[in-house]
Amino acid sequence: YNLNMASGLLGRCDSCWNNFRTILCQQMCSPDQSTFMEVLEQIPVPGQELFAARSFLTSLTEEYAVKLFDSCSEVQAYGMQAIDLICSDANCTYARLLKELGDNSSRAPFYTDYYVGNAQDKAIQPLEANVLSHCWEAPEGGEACTCEDCSEICRQEMVTASYDRRPCNRNSAEALQEAWDEVENSKKVTFSATKKEKVPTATLR
Repeated sequence: YNLNMASGLLGRCDSCWNNFRTILCQQMCSPDQSTFMEVLEQIPVPGQELFAARSFLTSLTEEYAVKLFDSCSEVQAYGMQAIDLICSDANCTYARLLKELGDNSSRAPFYTDYYVGNAQDKAIQPLEANVLSHCWEAPEGGEACTCEDCSEICRQEMVTASYDRRPCNRNSAEALQEAWDEVENSKKVTFSATKKEKVPTATLR
């Protein structure tokens, strides 16, 4: 996959960009590839008695797929959601994103099919989401997304601002709870995340 192009779209949000690179690096460079990837097709290497892998099946937990997608779903590029540009679809879902990442007819060096769900056998264990960051979490060596690219950051900033206005003599826990309640019940500002289609647990082809 063309990382330079992807960086231009997603690089403004470290959390998203780190997650995007992580899934590609796990597939290309991980010494544990055989624990979450299976070779589907091999082709002979010209002039050598060797075979090269032509296509793979990569297994992910659903939490991994959702966390990857959600961390990038609100990142903006050219006045729209960057993830929709990558998917070439204004209604991108994590299933559509994975299909685009694995489709070698566009930008990937080989074809990758994705299985999303729990382990189907003991040999293959789907990638776990604990290596990824939410958009409001700062990855190692980076920063969390900004409010513009992560609505949860906006919500947290509103809570902080509301809490800071509370009298100093108030119980801090009580004041913080009231701040959260104020944001939740606010009619002035509403952040509504775009509804994303949830696909059944299955192999994505």
